[in-house]
Amino acid sequence: MHLIRLISGFLMPALVFVMQFATAQESTVAIEQGLGKSTTGYDGSVILLPFDEESADVFSIGMNYYFRPERAFFRLNGGLTFYSIYDADAAFKYLRLPAGIELCLGRKLQILPAAGLSGSYLLDYNPDAVTDDFVKSRSLFLLGWYWRLGIGLRMMDQYMINLAWQHNADITHMYKISRYSPGGAPYSLDVKGYEGMLMLGIRCNILRKSNVPQRPTE
Repeated sequence: MHLIRLISGFLMPALVFVMQFATAQESTVAIEQGLGKSTTGYDGSVILLPFDEESADVFSIGMNYYFRPERAFFRLNGGLTFYSIYDADAAFKYLRLPAGIELCLGRKLQILPAAGLSGSYLLDYNPDAVTDDFVKSRSLFLLGWYWRLGIGLRMMDQYMINLAWQHNADITHMYKISRYSPGGAPYSLDVKGYEGMLMLGIRCNILRKSNVPQRPTE
């Protein structure tokens, strides 16, 4: 099962990068940094505000690639991002590979709704701040999804500064909690992670205008 999650997590970004060999209008490299809050839950999706004081802090830094086909109103993206989640005691570090699609609505000032999937690998955690349930049932590989809504400001047709609010959620469990029913029967609950973040990035279009394929004249 772990092998399937690993393959899916690495395959999605690889498919996105292969698309760069097609006819393109944009081929963009971006550096993005995120700050926000993180929590866990097992009773459904949790929506977090980036400045929720009762939740753990989360920091991210990563590099992403955006590909926009010619005349398209969307971009495909993939990348590699480092995540650090910490509070007074616990600390978790993840390496995440996101892949998704972003709509580009506008020209110089763009509205940027986006969504996608991600594969994460648990790099490290504080063993003194976790429960026995976490140690016994933790998942090294996680599959998740995200959505974001942001704005981007183009500069000189080559650069863009973007600001977005992003929500991340696990699809597979981080670990399981052992419980007993009133009748004494054992059962378990899947614990998943959720994050609400503000993302700031700068993008550089590495595809010069002179390299953009042109339609032949009639």
